[in-house]
Order: sequence, then C-alpha cells, then structure tokens
Amino acid sequence: MPLNRSLLVFIMPLIVAVFFFDSSLAFAEFEPEILLEQEPLPSENFTKWTWMQNTCDRCEIAIHPTNEELKTPQVLQFIEALSQHKSELQDIYKIDGPEYTLLAQMSVGILGRESDFFTSPRYRLKEALPWAVHLAKIIHIFLSGKNSKVSANSRGPTQIKIVPDKVARHFGIHSENLSVPENAAIATMGFLIEALEELKRHIQNHHLEFITEPLYADYLPYIYFGRTKALLNHTAKPEQNSYVREMKKYMSWVEIYELQPLLKLQ
Repeated sequence: MPLNRSLLVFIMPLIVAVFFFDSSLAFAEFEPEILLEQEPLPSENFTKWTWMQNTCDRCEIAIHPTNEELKTPQVLQFIEALSQHKSELQDIYKIDGPEYTLLAQMSVGILGRESDFFTSPRYRLKEALPWAVHLAKIIHIFLSGKNSKVSANSRGPTQIKIVPDKVARHFGIHSENLSVPENAAIATMGFLIEALEELKRHIQNHHLEFITEPLYADYLPYIYFGRTKALLNHTAKPEQNSYVREMKKYMSWVEIYELQPLLKLQ
C-alpha cells in the first residue's frame, strides 16, 4: 500500500472523530420546533384547487397544511413563500398558473422527502458541516482511483446542487443561504420550473408519449434527482420508486386553494 494511502487510513478515524464531535455542537444550535395552530384560510371565497381541473392563470393561491408535522415556523415560511412569490416567478419564467401550483405542491413533497421538513439528522449534519461532506467526497474519489472532479454539495432542505441563474440574479439566492425557508422555496420552484421545461423537451424530442400532463408529478422527480436517463430509456417506473412514492405522500399533506380574480374584486 502506498505511503499516502497508509497515512489516509491512519488519519481517517481522527477525521471521523472530529466530524462527530463538531456535529454534536452543531445540533445544539437547533431549537426544538414549535407546533403552531392551523391558520384559517384568508377568505371564504377561496376554492379548492385540483390539478387538471382548475385552469386559472393568475389566481392567488393559499397552501393549507393538513398534517401536524408541517405546522412549524420553518415549514410554514417555506409554504408561504410558494404562495407569495407566485406572480413574480410566473413573470420571470412565463409559466402558467396551474403548472406553477402543481410544482408548488411538489415542492412541499420534495421538502418532506429530502429533509423530513427541516428535521432529519442527515440534513442538519450536512448543513452544519458542509466542509465534512466535501472532504468525504474528496476521500471517496481518492480511494476509488478515479480522476474526476468533486461535485458540488447539495444544500438546503430540498437539497439543491445549483441555484438556477434566474433565481440567483433576481433574488440574490445562493447555496450558502438556502437554509432560509423562503430562499429554499423560491430556489426549489425555479429548479422545478426549469426541470418541467426540460421534461417537455424530452417528451417532444424523444417521443415520450407515455408522459402525459396528469403524470407530470410521477416523472418530473426523475430529473430532480438526476435520473433523466431512466426517462429516455423508458425504464422509469414511478409506481415502484420510493422517492416518487414518498414525495407524493407528502404532497397529500397539503390542500391548495385559489381565489378567482372576479371574486377578489367583490
């Protein structure tokens, strides 16, 4: 065994020890989440939204949590941002209202799947010690003998690797401030909107007629978690994919309501 690998084997236990010592201090910074009371809908004129049934483009939306796990300050801030920035993100990306609302619901599902709504130990550890994640990647590449670049760390509660350029320029959001719930919500929406545009291109260019509008939520996650090839090879099976199943379960933990423009004027 070469000397440098011998040294690596020697110092690895030291790195791990420091890693977990620091992480114990990092976890101490997280305050216990406070469950909040269910907020009433802002107006009785809001009507329930359903994908493929509601067609309003510029309707105001309200996302209503139905599960206790979502009634924490961080999750409610994330959800509120999805509603508050709808018009702004529509202007930036030229996406229609129903598609935006579907992606907003998917964002909640991804938040649950990726970080258990800000609470998973894995997410908290990665956010507290990004340097350790980067170091682990370097060590993995070194031990594998591959001559490849170290990939960027996934950041924030929805685990985004690269903040979309339009979001970065317009909102000033970057990887280091994705832990802010509002920033995470906006960046997730930007990423999903661009992913939906990519999915539509693949449907047209690669004749993926099996991916129809009612099934966007089943197949779009493959682009989000980096398995686009499964779509192109026709090997994606969302009904058997644990990521898709869990995301859709968490999507069902919110109800979405919209306010028709005419009702809003009354």
